[in-house]
Amino acid sequence: MPKQLHILTGPKDELVDRLLRVQQSQPNSEVVVVDLTAPEPDYEALVRKVFEADSIATW
Repeated sequence: MPKQLHILTGPKDELVDRLLRVQQSQPNSEVVVVDLTAPEPDYEALVRKVFEADSIATW
């Protein structure tokens, strides 16, 4: 199952929300979202997720 990592670097907008919903609804895909706008992002976990992902998108 392909793993897609989405890294949010700014506020989510309608396009990103719609895209994430569509990708998350696909049965043979795993979508992981990391929000770097959180008060204390976990960069160590982010690095692990980058190496586990098959594809990465940054928003």
